[in-house]
Amino acid sequence: CIRLSSQPMKFTLIFRVPISPGQLPMPLAASMDDEKDVNGELEKFKGQAKKIMRQTSASSPTPCTIEAGAYSFHYIIGEAPSSPGVKICFLTLAEKSYPRRFAFNYLGELQKEFIQLHGQQIDSVERPYKFITFDTFIQKTKKIYMDTRANATHMKMMSDDLRDIQGIMTKNIQEVLGRGEKLETVTNRSSELSAGTKRFKDNAKALYRELLIRQWAPVAVVFLIVAILLYLFWR
Repeated sequence: CIRLSSQPMKFTLIFRVPISPGQLPMPLAASMDDEKDVNGELEKFKGQAKKIMRQTSASSPTPCTIEAGAYSFHYIIGEAPSSPGVKICFLTLAEKSYPRRFAFNYLGELQKEFIQLHGQQIDSVERPYKFITFDTFIQKTKKIYMDTRANATHMKMMSDDLRDIQGIMTKNIQEVLGRGEKLETVTNRSSELSAGTKRFKDNAKALYRELLIRQWAPVAVVFLIVAILLYLFWR
């Protein structure tokens, strides 16, 4: 058995995956912070989790591990039974030394319970963290997986169901966040290009008006002088 720190899993997040371009992910539930974030480290990882959440799509690999220094993000994606095409992601941050098969089995238990309780409502959720009370089950399940020695009997009962870690997609956090930065850069450049094109069109219109004025102003002046002279002559 493996003896781990008191909190090998730092936090857990459950969200609805975007199913179309431009759609935002919808956070459904999350674990409550049960550790003091003294140096702001947990907040940093939560920021990374939000970026991962925004980049997740229906075609994202599952199950997947994203390595982030001394920690790893693990996630699985499953379908909502009530709405074909609607998918839910179960993500957790754990110490890198924590066995991946336990992490994915932990997520599997959350998925099973969450789908059973709320699976029929996923598609209609419009308010973030609508199922925040699911944290009770998250904390209960997390305790089971905190110490494999203390829960050896439970683990033995599940041994036949433990997920096979072979074939799990593994990525690096910089690779994932880097892709997001590139996408953001492309978006910014596209916006800049659109703004530049608009400025070019506006400048072209202004130049065209100026050219018309320069071309026809002398003619207009002559016409005005002639009109004044004719008016004075025939008055």
